[in-house]
Amino acid sequence: MYVALQQCMLVPMINDPSIQRPHSPSPAQTPDPARTTAVHPHGLTAFLVIAFAFSWTAWWAAPHVIAADSTMPFVVAGGFGPMVAAVVVTAATQGWAGVRALFRRYSIGRRGGPVPYLIGSLALVAIAATAALPVYTGSVQLDEAGLRAALVTVPVQFLVIALAGGGNEELGWRGFAQPRLQGALSPLGANVVLGIIWAVWHAPLFVLAGTIQSQMSFPAYTVLCVGLTIVLAHVFNSARGGVLAAVLVHAGVNVVSGLKAVVVHDPAGITEVALVLLAAGVLVLATRGRLGLHSA
Repeated sequence: MYVALQQCMLVPMINDPSIQRPHSPSPAQTPDPARTTAVHPHGLTAFLVIAFAFSWTAWWAAPHVIAADSTMPFVVAGGFGPMVAAVVVTAATQGWAGVRALFRRYSIGRRGGPVPYLIGSLALVAIAATAALPVYTGSVQLDEAGLRAALVTVPVQFLVIALAGGGNEELGWRGFAQPRLQGALSPLGANVVLGIIWAVWHAPLFVLAGTIQSQMSFPAYTVLCVGLTIVLAHVFNSARGGVLAAVLVHAGVNVVSGLKAVVVHDPAGITEVALVLLAAGVLVLATRGRLGLHSA
């Protein structure tokens, strides 16, 4: 009788949903580190130190030590600084599981569909317009033969830039730095800071012969970097922490900038800076400064 009474009392208690039971969080409740867009800024200082040290050594010190016919190998090598820094700091702070999650940011599944690319196209249109406007107004004579020759090489240029001419930076800037800055600052503030950092990181290239930066004004370039960073920030956030979209947009920006230089013989003038800032401003106003970052 006593045992039967106990069973009668225990069965309702077991089935009572109000009684809390300890449980482990399901995988669906655990944020995927390959999709995070705002995290604690732990490791950000180390990342910046390593990225700058790696790149500036390649761009400034190496050409003074190693004799070479061209500085381009040093330019390419230095461009991997942010990627190297992201991998090193992630390995030191999160182990190889963290490194694997970092590289999973290149995955294409459930990354916002076409939206990130439509957002990125604003920067491409802005840059292309700076070439089209002078031709349309007649202030620049279009070199059709030169443009056709440049267009033929676009697929190869795009692939090279995506792998080793700018796109390779994105694992560091977007995949590592942006989430940590967005974890400490507002989305707009974080990416203005990141844009300035990005411009300063390029500083040695302004005194390295044969680079695009050596033909440009550093203040104008800094403003341009801030505008492009705001666009790329929205691309990354809209891609749910995906780096591949940022890589492709970055490569597209560089390719279109190269074609524009063929047309107007100007790497980045005031018109380009103004139109890129306009595109960035549209995104800021449209998102009220959130730049695609979802509230926690």
